[in-house]
Amino acid sequence: MTDADTPTLIGGRFRIRALLGSGGTASVYEAIDVAAGGLVALKVLHPHLDRDPALRSAFLREAAIAAKISHPSVVRFVAAGDGSAAQAWTAWAFAPGVTLSELVRVHGPLEPSAGMLVVDRVLAALAAVHAAGFVHRDVSASNVLVQRSAGGEIVAVTLIDFGLANLPGHSARSADVLLSAPSVDCCTPAGVVGNPAYASPEHLRGEAVGVAGDLYQAGGLLHFALVGEPPFMRRSTDETIRAHLAALPPTVSVRVRGIAVDVDRVVVRALLKDPADRFPSAAAMRAALAAAAVAPGRGPTAPASPRAPAPAPASTPAAASATPPPTATRVLPAPVPASVPPTRAGASPMTWVLLSGAAILVGALVFALAPRGTPVEAQEPAADPTPSVSSSSAPSVVPSAPQPRVSVSTVPPEVPVPSVVGLGEAEARATLAAAGFPSTAQAVAVDGMDAAGTVVSTSPAPGSLVPPGAPVTLTVASGFTAVPDVRGETSDRAQYVVASAGLGIVVRQAASATVPAGSVIEVDPVVGARVAVGSRVTMLVSTGVAATIPTPTPTVPTRTPAPTPTPEPTP
Repeated sequence: MTDADTPTLIGGRFRIRALLGSGGTASVYEAIDVAAGGLVALKVLHPHLDRDPALRSAFLREAAIAAKISHPSVVRFVAAGDGSAAQAWTAWAFAPGVTLSELVRVHGPLEPSAGMLVVDRVLAALAAVHAAGFVHRDVSASNVLVQRSAGGEIVAVTLIDFGLANLPGHSARSADVLLSAPSVDCCTPAGVVGNPAYASPEHLRGEAVGVAGDLYQAGGLLHFALVGEPPFMRRSTDETIRAHLAALPPTVSVRVRGIAVDVDRVVVRALLKDPADRFPSAAAMRAALAAAAVAPGRGPTAPASPRAPAPAPASTPAAASATPPPTATRVLPAPVPASVPPTRAGASPMTWVLLSGAAILVGALVFALAPRGTPVEAQEPAADPTPSVSSSSAPSVVPSAPQPRVSVSTVPPEVPVPSVVGLGEAEARATLAAAGFPSTAQAVAVDGMDAAGTVVSTSPAPGSLVPPGAPVTLTVASGFTAVPDVRGETSDRAQYVVASAGLGIVVRQAASATVPAGSVIEVDPVVGARVAVGSRVTMLVSTGVAATIPTPTPTVPTRTPAPTPTPEPTP
């Protein structure tokens, strides 16, 4: 099939359905892959740029780079074309969700656990990009897609747009004929391209950009997810760039209550001016972020046990004294008579004597009235969880009952469930095991459009805080799906539904007296049949009622009776 045969198909296989957006170099469409099934994002170079061979080559370089990277959190390259009969185009697997920029604009900053989960997946994607020998150089909230479940849990994160990607060590100057432009501010060299809200200092100065540049942008992304704006936003682009070059990295906890100082340390280190001072790799930054996710300070502190003594403040004398020996006795707090004024520093010795005597008398009276056999500790007010110890100015004259040992149970801190959605089952189990969760997690197979063995969800959901080692149930794609019922739907709508189910499409036409032209008469396999993902479904589309051909009326030949011979006269 060629474009000439089917002018509505780009590259002979992509049927455009809707415009997703348009930028300075290309328009992006939602399209159906009628050859392999599924949805794609089709990026088409603008016509006025397509006439220049150098611009066409620069446009297609993005696809050549992305084709060498494979990771669940990296947008998947499908195909590209630059034939003379059509504009240059690239096709990418359709990633569901919205950009992080749009998500925060509509719903506000993310919860700390959700924000760190998003950046964790971006760092995993960057690790794959770096392992393939490239740097992305455009990590921003507009280039990260976030998919959430109906309950709001984050189920997938995808890094997109490799238009600025290149080999490490190259600058973002005017070598890119498609993207370079004159300098628009006082601080950026002419021809440098990038997003001024996230670009690293070396990027903005036109110097070589490496792995550390991507990690700088990941730090800015984390700040955006938690605070709601990039780290160095100022009143103008010029001031923003100056801040990237000279201002101290901001701390998130100043803007968001409950953020642990460990999270601040991750953000600050990622945003340091010297690339050598940042994290050495995406894996190292990811490990630091995982440790910060379980650090105290992200949520309310758990209340202390009512029987555990509260630690004394450092400014009190008790904090400076040694721990009393096991034989030290405890007494009930003696109520101070209302007639005795409160003591203060510098009181006379006589005052201390009077107070000590009063304490002894009241303590003896309480001890005499207390029922025998009842531990003194049981008489303490339940509302006061902090036991009192005897003062050095009042000798302990009332022996207390032997104190039982109180064992304080230490509750381990809760840890977030790592995101393994989109990974294969084996890789997901390894990831869970490395994070301290059982490698023998259960697996439940479900039908859907995902490839067999792909993890589609977990229970608890990614980012949920659970005790270390808690069981995690994996929901894994079976690799099968059901043929959807598209009978009566228009051909375009039916193709969209079938492709969304992960199935290929074959269209055939037939006349029908009952189904309108352009609508589906029947599908094969039958509706509801369980088939492997990627299987082809044949759709029989109506061409309308067939033209009526008049049936010729058969003619019956008539026979002419033979003439009756005239008898000859008898002579």
